Amino acid sequence: MTPQFYIAAMSEKPEGGIYRYRMRENAAPEQVGFTPVPGVNYLAFSPDRKFMFSTCIIDGQGGVASYAVGEDGALTFLSSMASGGKSACYVITDPAGEFLYCANYSTGDFSEFRLDGDGRIVERTQLVRHEGRGPNVSRQEGPHTHFTNMTPDGKYLVVIDLGVDALYAYRLDPGRGIDAANPKVSKMTPGDGPRHLVFDRSGRIAYLANELGNSVTSLTYDDGVFTVIGKVTTLPRFQEGATKVAAIRLSQDERFLFVSNRGYDSIAVYELDGKGGMKPFDLVLSGGSSPRDINFLPGCRWFGAANEFSDTVFFFDCDGRGRLTPNGCVLRLPRPLHIFW
Repeated sequence: MTPQFYIAAMSEKPEGGIYRYRMRENAAPEQVGFTPVPGVNYLAFSPDRKFMFSTCIIDGQGGVASYAVGEDGALTFLSSMASGGKSACYVITDPAGEFLYCANYSTGDFSEFRLDGDGRIVERTQLVRHEGRGPNVSRQEGPHTHFTNMTPDGKYLVVIDLGVDALYAYRLDPGRGIDAANPKVSKMTPGDGPRHLVFDRSGRIAYLANELGNSVTSLTYDDGVFTVIGKVTTLPRFQEGATKVAAIRLSQDERFLFVSNRGYDSIAVYELDGKGGMKPFDLVLSGGSSPRDINFLPGCRWFGAANEFSDTVFFFDCDGRGRLTPNGCVLRLPRPLHIFW
């Protein structure tokens, strides 16, 4: 099948939903499908890629939904369920595809759902709320969960809480879900507002995007515990004005790290040494307003910036050596938030 990718576009209008695109040789991607989904902002596959899961809005509250993925990549709705919180913003399954986890940003909690073998969401089994606050009075007045993902060893669910500057690691019991009562908590710099995390293939090094601190922290990982190695800014030396970090991505060869800034609308690029060392390499304008997500496209020769407030996805050519060059391709769709494949 020709390589495809999806873009989650969150809009209160009918145009909001999951857009499906087909890659083409020496041409702009072609839209080949659309699935309307109210309030969608993040997507995830089941481990076997037969099903897709999304965040959504149900009766004004957070929710999750599931879809069957056809052989041609088309999506067929299967089920949906309220998350129990507000502003659902991240979804992921456990390694066996038995549970789905969803972060609810506004209410500072996250949900666990049981899945059946046919991709349907059966029941919400847990709703776990964090407590505390951070020093930023406007953004850290309480907990704000922003990320749920599995550790590479498959032992823990990592939940990042922007509101309390912490990474929580919950032990996963296969077939039974997480142990919500006894997380391992790794505290980060107060006020940094950690948002998203990526691991390298070794599973021992991770990179943390700090939304409020406009920085990236490199970490070691061992059995649910994260330890800081170093930190670098995502901004130029004389930048002024409000700005905040959003997405973080690794290049396929893991030599380069890419982080998006919203406000100072740009993509910061770092050269990595594979041991947690990060060296500023480049800083590229995102081609629009507020790049909520950035990602490579299938084949990793193209790179996209989903500019939320200019309703555009701006594309770059990748040279494989950390350089991004605008290639003139721009997709226009309502409030693009996540580039996924």
